[in-house]
Amino acid sequence: MAVRQPSRTLRDATAGLRPGRSGVVLAYHDVISDTAEVYPYAVTESTFLHQLDLVEAVGLRPVTLSHFTDCLAAGDASGLAAIVFDDALVGVHQHALPRLADRGLPWTLLPVTERTGVRPQWWPEASRTMNRTEIDDALSAGATLCAHTTTHASLPGMSTADALDDLRRSRDSLSDWAGTDIRELCYPFGHQNARIRAVASDAGYRVGFTFTNGRSDPRTDMYAQPRLAMHENLRSAKWLATLLRPRRSWPPVRDLGVDDSGDAS
Repeated sequence: MAVRQPSRTLRDATAGLRPGRSGVVLAYHDVISDTAEVYPYAVTESTFLHQLDLVEAVGLRPVTLSHFTDCLAAGDASGLAAIVFDDALVGVHQHALPRLADRGLPWTLLPVTERTGVRPQWWPEASRTMNRTEIDDALSAGATLCAHTTTHASLPGMSTADALDDLRRSRDSLSDWAGTDIRELCYPFGHQNARIRAVASDAGYRVGFTFTNGRSDPRTDMYAQPRLAMHENLRSAKWLATLLRPRRSWPPVRDLGVDDSGDAS
């Protein structure tokens, strides 16, 4: 099915409101059925589709996180939206994958490489994570991959050596699964600091995304890029205002997570 064309009226009305070089990364977690009980950061399928409709209606172009990062590094991510799914929860396979495939939209999956096919201890409300077969299904359906560590531990609480080992192992596994070099990272819980940003660079990543709400911009540290945390209440006027909110009005990214590793931070 062809990608839907933006509404010309809404696209033209909002074109002058979008900040110049920044784009948005839509950070989803679970996508659930319309009859399921909503929990924090879970989005029902109908709300998910509504959010995608408005993204396209204002003229934002969905791209993979890798392409989005290419544009950030080149100095201009304007007009772009990357759709990503933290933790690779099975609800994404059941409810988001078919809809994204129908629309021909690119998207990015963030598996926790040593916690596939299990109930996530860090997210007890969720059913389980995708298993390897389901991750392969996502790749076959056009998904790309991004690193989210091996166990979803808070990186600032790890020693530098352990954090470096974790990030390298996650990257190696994902690169093997995808058949391409994975160089994008989203920090678990958004926890990062100067030490972890340096570790991410040493591990071969070219970007690190936090969980601070905001627009991703080339003028921001590439290892402290914000995203937009997606949830059920982002609908209609509130979602439109969020999409169009200027970069300067969002809070700055700060160091997050307790650094009890014993290393200087």
